[in-house]
Amino acid sequence: MRSRVVDEQVVGVQIADVVTELKEIRRGRGVRSDDLHNRVGRALRMACGITGIDDPALVRRKLVLQLTHLSARLPSDLDLAASVALGLHKEADGGFLDQRIDWLATRFDRDPRTARRRVDSAFQLLAELLYDVGMRDRKSGSYSPDGWYVESLRAALRLDLDVPTLTEQRQIVAAVDELDELVLSLSAPRDQAMPEEGPEIRAEIAYGGEIVEEQRVSSGHTRFVVRLPSPLSLGQRHDYSIKFTSYPRSWMRPYYVFTPLRRCEGFSVRVRFDPANPPSRVWRINGLPSKAFEDFAPGEDRLHIDRVGDIALEFHDLQQGLSYGLQWEPPIR
Repeated sequence: MRSRVVDEQVVGVQIADVVTELKEIRRGRGVRSDDLHNRVGRALRMACGITGIDDPALVRRKLVLQLTHLSARLPSDLDLAASVALGLHKEADGGFLDQRIDWLATRFDRDPRTARRRVDSAFQLLAELLYDVGMRDRKSGSYSPDGWYVESLRAALRLDLDVPTLTEQRQIVAAVDELDELVLSLSAPRDQAMPEEGPEIRAEIAYGGEIVEEQRVSSGHTRFVVRLPSPLSLGQRHDYSIKFTSYPRSWMRPYYVFTPLRRCEGFSVRVRFDPANPPSRVWRINGLPSKAFEDFAPGEDRLHIDRVGDIALEFHDLQQGLSYGLQWEPPIR
């Protein structure tokens, strides 16, 4: 009987219902309203994975994260319009709706009526995205339990250097208020023929924070505590870049993978091999269980190295606990 009721609720929701619920949410202080949990309708509950046992703080958290995530898919002007109207925008989240609309009109250099029409357009598109999510019945477990998730990760691995470097640029989203530090980690397994002792994993922040603590877990795994420039509020995005170095290239095992342990929307990587001595074969690793690729069986998805030694890959909708990246066969000597 329970599953039958859920099916009836899903069928009964229309995009127009989602628009109506968004307009209800934007009243007053928007997502910052004290009574927000009482104003979230069934369409938004389904799209955001909100259940009947969630407390008000968790309802707000799930709603803000989903609205922030989906609004970012809109054109930039409509993303701004939706964010301001809902009270998600950091610079315009303190006032009531009329004040936020006035702020938006000033930002667009238009009159308030034009700003409201822009909000209506944004809500229509946002409602379509929310409706699609609700139909897929996404689970709330995709939200990071420890304060933040990764919206995008871009990595550049230099294997043409004697000591390889890995540079990451990440955009993260805070899943809690007052998030002021991150714990990052890197595993760099060594070839079994190489000594356990030797150079350690090092990291340097290019922008977006500072490393305040290093924790060497093992010879091939180090954690870094990064303090952010200022605390993030729930749903706020933040960009940072970090560069890792470790030991000589000859010590490295022939693969590079990213295994997300939290929600990650997109991952891209560009690897530069030594063009004078490239691998004999390279193949994609696309969602394999952790460590399964170490059997070193060449995959069917072979990759081509361009004439300067580069390979570029993209992955979307990554699953937590699975590995994504590439593996290669060392050059024939």
